[in-house]
Amino acid sequence: MDSAGARARFERSIAGEIVQELVRIEAIDRALALASKLFVAVIPLSILLRSVAPGSEDFGDDLVERLGLSGLGASATRTLFAKGTEVRGAVSVIGILIVLYSVLSFTRALQRVYMNIWRVKPQLPDALVRELTWMAGFAAYSVILAPLRSFEHSHDVPSLYGPSAIALGAVFWLWTPYILLGKRVPWHRLIPTGFVTTVAITVYSIGTAIFLPDIFTRNAERYGLIGIAFGIVTWLFAYAAVVIVSAVLGWTWDQHRQAAAGERHDGA
Repeated sequence: MDSAGARARFERSIAGEIVQELVRIEAIDRALALASKLFVAVIPLSILLRSVAPGSEDFGDDLVERLGLSGLGASATRTLFAKGTEVRGAVSVIGILIVLYSVLSFTRALQRVYMNIWRVKPQLPDALVRELTWMAGFAAYSVILAPLRSFEHSHDVPSLYGPSAIALGAVFWLWTPYILLGKRVPWHRLIPTGFVTTVAITVYSIGTAIFLPDIFTRNAERYGLIGIAFGIVTWLFAYAAVVIVSAVLGWTWDQHRQAAAGERHDGA
């Protein structure tokens, strides 16, 4: 078999396009950067939001339920994160400003990912407004989701949180690139990105509920609380990779839709 010909055929295929795009945007480096910022920015913000949102659980309890942890892994995770009353008692203006600046840094990193994929140049005049808008939307998204899980458990309403989270996630992951790209890409062209991201994150969440409990338990047994931190970093890296790959898949899908529409227009 001609290896050069096989390689050329692969590069012309959809899978080849996706791989080349992932290489071009340096997907692994981007995922590592997003994961580190998630760990130092979004998790502290989530802890803070959980401590003040009415009817929400402590962040540690919410994480245990979300990941399906049990035994030593669950107890170590709850120990790692402070209770809501402890968080509220330790909050300071300087601490809030540091958290907000860290989240702003994460927002800019995520924005660069979408801009790189969509070949959109930075738009400086209103960049800060877009970033703050996304931060406000993320905070609202987190605050809305938190009480739903508590309501589902306290009122014994099965299958409430899952469909609600998927529906809200679909809106959020369509709105996210639309805002971060400065509305320069029409929202209907971002539907594939929102759809693929929502489906991928849903599948990833199901998978983590199956595999992560054992990983967290083993890490807690071997390394103690720091083992839980290692597990969380790995979880966040994979989450960031899912978001980036989904964005590339959505962009590729859109490019083929546009090409097909152009061919139909030329043939009309």
